[in-house]
Amino acid sequence: MTSRPYFQRSAQLLETLSSEDVATALLNISKASYTKVSDERINTLMKHIKVVGGHVMGSAHSRWALRTKIHSLCFNLGLPSLFVTINPADIHSPVALYFAGVDLDLDRVLPEVLRTSYERAQIIATHPVATAKFFNCLIKSILKCLVLGGVLGPTKAYFGTVESQGRGSLHLHLLIWLKHEYTPAQLKENIQNQDFRDNLLKYLEDVVKEDLD
Repeated sequence: MTSRPYFQRSAQLLETLSSEDVATALLNISKASYTKVSDERINTLMKHIKVVGGHVMGSAHSRWALRTKIHSLCFNLGLPSLFVTINPADIHSPVALYFAGVDLDLDRVLPEVLRTSYERAQIIATHPVATAKFFNCLIKSILKCLVLGGVLGPTKAYFGTVESQGRGSLHLHLLIWLKHEYTPAQLKENIQNQDFRDNLLKYLEDVVKEDLD
């Protein structure tokens, strides 16, 4: 950011800010009453915080930047066709245990070598980097085979964000745009047709499965 042509001007403005000015701005933010004020210096400070925060993974400003990208895709491609959440069960995965250093033959996994659920949970909790590598490997495979491979249908775009759960494991929220020209209004109109409903139901039953283990 310091290499941008406007930085020198911004730096001069920020140098004139006092601690009282910043304290007043923070007080307004804490009351959720801050939008935009007449003080150009505070506006400049907030703008730079937003720019820098957009590059800090997990920050509120990074989520704002992601939402902006999603809005851009919606303006360009229309509403997404599918919303998918992928939540790998790392505690029950032999591959995750293998990444965590457990000596396993992945071609011949026997129940007695998988240990108890409590032991598996301990291993996963004490190897966060290995668990993240497992998640990354699994998601890349799913995107390659399921999305780009055309299992859900021809895909023209997708956008995903990764979040962590309370226990620290990762999951993916994914928006998928399929290659069809139907707008929401056209879908609403076509759904009145019995043949269209039957074909849509066949498609959904083909790609959406439920497995209770």
